[in-house]
Amino acid sequence: MRSPRQFSIKFVLALAGSLGVIYAQAAPESFLTPDVVRVGTRLACRCGTCRNTVGDCAMLHCGYCSPKRERIYDMKQQGQSDDQIVNTFVKEDGIVTLASPPSEGLGPIVTWVGPGIALFLGFGIYSWYVRRNQQKAPAVLMPADQAVLDRFSAQIDREMDDTPLSGGPSKK
Repeated sequence: MRSPRQFSIKFVLALAGSLGVIYAQAAPESFLTPDVVRVGTRLACRCGTCRNTVGDCAMLHCGYCSPKRERIYDMKQQGQSDDQIVNTFVKEDGIVTLASPPSEGLGPIVTWVGPGIALFLGFGIYSWYVRRNQQKAPAVLMPADQAVLDRFSAQIDREMDDTPLSGGPSKK
């Protein structure tokens, strides 16, 4: 049996360790200012595990966002505007670094109208293909089959005449 003293020492050590871990994870980044968050919301987090922006990524010490936030903070300290900072990141990483597509040019038109046009073209191609490869239904009754039907009809009539009413074959 353990003594209460051993239990309390282990409990205090466990509590101190867990508080240290909680404090280390919850410590806010010193460079996360409102300016950094404002610029960061225009840039996508590209860590591969979330779909947030650099400004609102909730992952602790994100391998992508933390360095970008530091860099945004340093660029803001140098006096650069929001657009200059965003353009710098776009020049380095490409347009995929933006959280939303640009609203100039054909981008918005293609984004909103493109899926409808693609769907319309897809239905058109599908219906053309089906109509092109559609086979005609075979005729229900061919003239040559009429002779076969007449022969079987006559055989059925003969067998019905030979069968007694009891349902079994006739005995002769």
